[in-house]
Amino acid sequence: MGLPIDATLGERIRFYRQQAGLTQKELAGLCEVSESAIRNYELGNRVPDFLTLHTIAEKLRVNYAAIAGEKVTDLEGALQALYKLEEIYGLYPIEVDGQIHFVFRDSVAVDKFKPDLDTVMGSPGVLLQYRVLGFMKACALHDAGELTDEEYALWKSKFPAFLSDFHDFRKQAGQPDNETFDGDAPVPSEKPQSPERGRERKINSGR
Repeated sequence: MGLPIDATLGERIRFYRQQAGLTQKELAGLCEVSESAIRNYELGNRVPDFLTLHTIAEKLRVNYAAIAGEKVTDLEGALQALYKLEEIYGLYPIEVDGQIHFVFRDSVAVDKFKPDLDTVMGSPGVLLQYRVLGFMKACALHDAGELTDEEYALWKSKFPAFLSDFHDFRKQAGQPDNETFDGDAPVPSEKPQSPERGRERKINSGR
């Protein structure tokens, strides 16, 4: 069973820890905190501070936002998230043919991204557009049945910083690995700091 959309912070930490094949003790060692701290984070008895949560996300090799989570299951929380997107990235709603669409205030033509990376990196809104190119490609592959639900969920938790993990998983599963994702980022070369003994990889199993 996958990770519920309304999962708590503790449930997300446990889910991604188990997905990485780590025990609470092993994750605690990587993060330089006590095993009881990890256990209490997962149980919801304690909340890690900002830096500790960043460290946990890094050691589990998932994006911080994926593990921290937005309260978008709450309507008001979803609206606040949209407000933040407008304030930070210039993403705002307009009406097109009677339907609501979200567009970027400083939109950049797709064919302008690669030749002008200085522009891409110089604005949060433009950088988000660049990242969305990768999202569009993954979404299209998922819709076409070329990515399973599990692979799509894994991709979203890894993109962009740990995309190499996603490609490694695809190779291990015997899938072709010739796709490229526009909008991806340089990928760290080091592999996950997991124990030497092998463990079965659990993708979105929730166990």
